[in-house]
Amino acid sequence: MADKFHSDTGEKIETITYAPQLQDSGDLETGSHTIVPTSRPVITAAQYSRSLTLPRPDDARLEIKRIASRLKVNITGLGTATHVYLSVRVDQDDADHELFSEDWTTVGEKLDAVDVHVANKSAIFDLLQNGAAHTFYFLFWANAASQVTIDTVELWEGVGSCSTNENQPGCLLLNHAGDLSDMVLFITLGTGTTTFRRQDSVDNSCFFTKDMSNYSRKTINCLLVNELVYNASGTIATDLNYVHVIVINLRIRW
Repeated sequence: MADKFHSDTGEKIETITYAPQLQDSGDLETGSHTIVPTSRPVITAAQYSRSLTLPRPDDARLEIKRIASRLKVNITGLGTATHVYLSVRVDQDDADHELFSEDWTTVGEKLDAVDVHVANKSAIFDLLQNGAAHTFYFLFWANAASQVTIDTVELWEGVGSCSTNENQPGCLLLNHAGDLSDMVLFITLGTGTTTFRRQDSVDNSCFFTKDMSNYSRKTINCLLVNELVYNASGTIATDLNYVHVIVINLRIRW
């Protein structure tokens, strides 16, 4: 955070920069894998695992309120099986730490996305927003042994949302009363369009700016607020609409 003092006017300009970007496991299956188990493995027997770290803001006035994760799996063959199951768990092997629970019955590319926040999967949200490294475990099984083959397993996470509801609570909260200017870069992972809004922290339907794009670099020169929410939603429920970087200039007066 950089400060500039203006003693003649009794004000200070502070800058908050936050760049959570997109955390990506990469494709965890570099070839092809045959799913053997017919019941859910424990995490010590997970077919895949990957540790990811989502940075948290350095300045306590900027708070993470919503984190989105996106999953991609490609099923290349079912054999005699009719169901492919997947549980993705974070750090611990229990239902409270289950991020995804899947039951697929066809071949092809499978996409899913989910938001975590205080009202949904709160145990996982508490972990992912704390700025530490966390391990995602991928537990595959099927209703017939050694029949199902997969060749792609990938997961992404970011500060943002997969929701298609514009009026949902936002992904970032700025605790500041007064003037500000900012630059925000929102990006869509997927094929849809992001709706980006700056809005009131109490009334989600009251917004100050609104833009739609799949790559939105938006600036505002001056806005007077009493707590500000940055909100992202999208047009496709399996897309991840996330904050790449945000730079906020705050005017502090006394």
